[in-house]
Parts: sequence; structure tokens; C-alpha cells
Amino acid sequence: MSRLRNRIPAPVITEVECWNFSRDAFKQAHPRFKDFEFIFDYPTVYVIYSRDENRRGHRNEYLAYVGETNDIVSRTYQHFGPDAKSREDWRELAAQAESDPESVRQYIIGNAHFNKSLTLDVENRMMQYLLGVDAVKQLNNRRANAQGSYYPQYEFEDIFSKTWKALHKRNPELFPLESVIRDSALFKASPFHQLTKEQHTAEEEILAATRAALSRQSAEDHLVDGDFGQLILVQGAAGTGKTVLISHLFNRLSREVTIKGEVIDDDDEAEDSKEEGVTAYVLIQHNEQRHVYNQVAKKLGLQKKTGEVVQKPTSFIRSFSEPKLDEEGNPISGQRDINKPNGRADIVLIDEAHLLLTQGNQGYQGKNMLLDIMRRAKVTVAVFDPAQILQSSQQWDADDLATLLSPTDNSSWHEGEDTTLKTGEHFLRSSILLKQQMRISASDKVIRWIEDFAAGRHIGAIPRDHAEWKGKKKVRDAYEIKVFSSPVNLFLAIKEKTSEAEDKGLSRVLATYDWAYKNKAKNELDPDGMWNVELHLEYDGTWRMGLSEEDDKGFEKGADAANSTRFCHPWNYCLVHPSSSKLEEETAWAEKPETVDEIGSTYTIQGFDLNFAGVIIGPSVKFRDGKICFDASSSKNSQATNRRNGTLDYSEMNLRNELSVLLKRGVHGLYLFAVDPELQAELLRAQEAGEL
Repeated sequence: MSRLRNRIPAPVITEVECWNFSRDAFKQAHPRFKDFEFIFDYPTVYVIYSRDENRRGHRNEYLAYVGETNDIVSRTYQHFGPDAKSREDWRELAAQAESDPESVRQYIIGNAHFNKSLTLDVENRMMQYLLGVDAVKQLNNRRANAQGSYYPQYEFEDIFSKTWKALHKRNPELFPLESVIRDSALFKASPFHQLTKEQHTAEEEILAATRAALSRQSAEDHLVDGDFGQLILVQGAAGTGKTVLISHLFNRLSREVTIKGEVIDDDDEAEDSKEEGVTAYVLIQHNEQRHVYNQVAKKLGLQKKTGEVVQKPTSFIRSFSEPKLDEEGNPISGQRDINKPNGRADIVLIDEAHLLLTQGNQGYQGKNMLLDIMRRAKVTVAVFDPAQILQSSQQWDADDLATLLSPTDNSSWHEGEDTTLKTGEHFLRSSILLKQQMRISASDKVIRWIEDFAAGRHIGAIPRDHAEWKGKKKVRDAYEIKVFSSPVNLFLAIKEKTSEAEDKGLSRVLATYDWAYKNKAKNELDPDGMWNVELHLEYDGTWRMGLSEEDDKGFEKGADAANSTRFCHPWNYCLVHPSSSKLEEETAWAEKPETVDEIGSTYTIQGFDLNFAGVIIGPSVKFRDGKICFDASSSKNSQATNRRNGTLDYSEMNLRNELSVLLKRGVHGLYLFAVDPELQAELLRAQEAGEL
């Protein structure tokens, strides 16, 4: 295979003005260009771009269009001729190019091995990468064209990598290093990922059920305000690719499905058929994930401004509710009665639906967010994993949860199965399950060990993992699980991973919520007013909570040293100061460089990947009498430990789920330290047993 890789030709790349581009003009301008045929006679991939300076940030911003064609001259004319007359985006670019030809340019990429399938895959990966580039403000052409099997598919990765590296040398701002792109949360949530067979089957089933429901409801017109629309529930554990599936679905639903459930032809003109398209929303309770979806939707032109179609559940519920009235029957400005639905969206996609509230609070006056959303949508597609419920206010009645998650009959999948909850709510429901673990890049034995520990079942010997090879090519590194005897040494090991250049830079330390944290309030006991994860080493060799009595230093940047006797690092966002940059505000926590000195929690890391995750397990997780135990009295997470309605205690379930979320963040490795001496000893024994 290595010899074959050497025979894969280098890409042929040229950069030209788009205005008045032709074969003859190119020959005259580039008389010494040797690979003329690969640009004009072979299939090519092209990137058309314009560059502008952001007035606030004084940095370059790009508008980019990615495409592939068998005739680059004809396609360029199509974009700046007929397309400019019918499409607003091309009209603006054509006007800009005519007035200033140098301002709109294109990279044309050729290769002696290009065929239609290869160029479609390169186009798709190019869009996937450019979506994750900070400097790209807008990415046009959002078709997802990832191909199936073809000849020579085995060359694709090498061809694309060589192409991207060559483009990076020409314009590192528009084409950053691959490692930088792959660490981006936007890249990981991109709708341009090639779906697995399981994801593809799920997507087609969901689209078929959605089209059937929209067609049926359009024909019968039987849904009145307050009725429940159809629910499609997507189940799957952490790391089974649920976010990629939702992102892919959102992109397709926004441009392919009509109000009658019909499919629009997948071509450029179809992308502007908005008058026939459905109204599709993405609702996300998790702030960090919502920021990511907002950026994806804005860059792809699915929304013009933040919060237009990517919304908080409460915002969506309010917007489809009647106004509250005063005593005289007049609408009260800015107030909505969420008990009175008004209007209905066609499709609502909910990522992390397990985080939706099932009881009211100050910001939400209803009783169940999922049910309130279903009253306002013809079809609701909800991603749900009960093992990631973290708060008592998110817990469901056990019988209703079993009903909600029960499998549906395949024969009635598209139409939905009649479902009734204990409180009488009645709706049509379809359920689908994703099983393939895609986050943790490890052997089945390693994944089972993490699953058993995360579920609180038992701690067995930590299995050794081995790299996977196909012939002479390594396709997967060995997954590393390591138990540290010091939180400081764990922190230093994770920090070392952040400096590695081999695509393993995005690594962070996380902790269970066992140290106090108050948002927007100063810690009066800390010299800098910060809320810290603090530990100190006693003379008996045991790490204890908090700093020693004589220690009043607080966090000291860069002061960590191997085998130190103190550990003090601030919780997430203590070091991040408010910024005037919208881009900075919307950047995921782990992607901000200063957060390498912070400790992440479930509030910032749930739904995201890390290459290596270091997890400090606080005293809320203990080991007693050969069993893993969860101690609510040691947790500082009141939302997890408070009794629901003063009686129902979900603390053990919530704390177990908190541990599970943290343990499943690492793609390539998991580093562990436990504060509870017995749990720490058991983890060290498990490590030693695995090494025998």
C-alpha cells in the first residue's frame, strides 16, 4: 500500500480571476503551465472565494463556494452568467467581480486520478473542512455528496490530504492546518460527514416518516392548535453519532423536503426553492451546543441571524403561543401564555432532548418541554439518551419513560404507533436506536470497561489496547487509559497532550461537580474571587479536598510541577473574560486556548469530543464493599441532588449519569484520578491487573 500511495499523483492547483475566465485567456496568462489538460479536460474541484475585512475585529473574512465539474469554463460562466440573474448570492458576487476582478478568485484543483466519484468526495470534504474555518463567514453550496464505494476510493484520503496541504501553503488563512480543523466543534457537528450505514439507514427512515406525516397532515389538515404532532425519537448512547445525524437531517430537510412531503431535485436551483420548503427548527437546551449549531446554520445560509431557526426550547415555545391578555383583553407586551399554543412549525429537531425540563421553573412556566414542543410542530425529531439526564427537573416518570423509549413496530414505523402517557397525552410515535460507538476510538474490550465503570456496575482489570493496522497502514492508535496517583501529574500529562502536533491537541481536564461554583458571583474565600477545584496532599499521602489551612495563594498560572502537594485550578469560564468579539463568545469552551488551565464540567463538555480527557473524580463517587457508590452529600450540584417536589430522590441516578458523561469524552484516551481513597486504590489495582 505504501508503494501505491507514492504513485498517487500530486494535485494540480491554479488560482485565477473568475471574471472573463476562459481557456484562451488562461493560456495567455500562464504560458508555462504544464498540466493544462488536468484543469480543462479532466473533472475538477473548485473553490470560489471573496475576501473582506471585519470592521470590528480587523481580520479577514471569507465567503466561499465549493463545487465540482467536468467543464470548469462552462461552470464558471454558469455561475457568473445565468446563476447571477436568478440567485441573489451569485448576483452579488458577479457585481463585485465585474467592478473589481481581483476581489473574486477561484482555486481550480485537478488530479490525474480524478473521476466523478472522487471529485464529489473531495468537494464534500472541502465543504466539511471550510465550515470549520473561523475565517469563513459564509459557505455556499451546502449539498452533502459523500459517496459510497467506488474505484479508487482507497486513494481519496491521500489525495485530499495532499490537496489541502498544497492549498494551505498558498493561503494558510483560508486553509489552516488539518489538525486545527479537526479540533473544531464546527467540523465535528458538520452536516458533510459521511454517514455510517446505521446513520444513513436512520436518516432515510426519518425522512420517509417525515414526508409521510407532512403529506398526511397536509391532505387531512386535521391538526388544530393544541394537538400533538408526530414524534420520532432517536435513541443512542454518548458517542453514537446523534449530533452528526441531526445536523445532516437539518441540512437536508431545509433544502429537500416540501410542505407536501415531496423531495426537491438535488441541484443548485433547488436550493432557492424556499417557497416550497418546510419550516425546520433546531432546538437545543445546552448553551455550548446551541452556539455551534447557530454558527453552522449561519455559515450555510440556513438562517440570516443567530436564533432565527436555531433556538432555545423556551424561545420556540413562546413564539408559538398566544399573547397574554390584560383584564381588558389587550395583549401584554412581551408576554406569552404557553398554555395556549398558536401556530405550528413543520419540523422541529431537538438535539440532547434528555436535557429538556419535565417540570416548570422561573424561566419556564410549563410542565413538560417535549410535550409543549410537540403541540407546536407537525413532526418532532428528538435525540434522547436517558443515561445523560443530569438534573432532577429533567427526570421522567419511570412508566412514561419506558413507554416513550419502547421500540415501535416496523410495520407501522412511518405512520407512527399510538402512544399514551399515564397523564393521558396521546400521540403518534416512532423510535429508532443507534448502537455503533463512534467517539471512543478503542477496542470493544476497552469500550466495555469504560461502559461498566460509567454505569456504576464494576471496575475490572483495565484492558490493554493495541493499534489497528490494515496492511502497513495504521488506521487507529491504541486507546490509552491511565490512572494517576496525583491530580497535578494528571493535569501536566493532559497539558502535554495539548502541545502535541500530531492531531491530538484538543485535550482538557474535567471534574465531577464536587467543588463549589456560583455563576456571576465572586468567591469571597479566594484571593482572585474565582471558584476553583482545589486539593492538597496530606502527610499520609492522601489527597484531601480544598487547600491546606496555611495556603492562601489561589490559582497560580504555570506553577504546576510534577509531584506537587497542591492542586488549584479554576472552574470553566473563570478565566474567560467577556469579549466584544461575537466569534469569541460563540467558540466552544474547549477550543479557547486559556481553558487549558481551567477544569471543565458537564455544563461545558456534554455533547463534545476531546482527544484526551483527564477526569478528576470527586468524593461524590466512592468505592465501598466492592461496589461503586454515589454520595449526594459530597456533591455541590444542587440541581442533581435536590428532591423533586420535595419527595422524589433522583440523586444517585443523576450523579451516575454525570460520571458517565465525563468518562465518555475522550476519543483517544482517558486519564483518571479519584479523590476517594478506596476508589483511587481500586482504580490503581485495576491498572496493575491490566499490566500483568
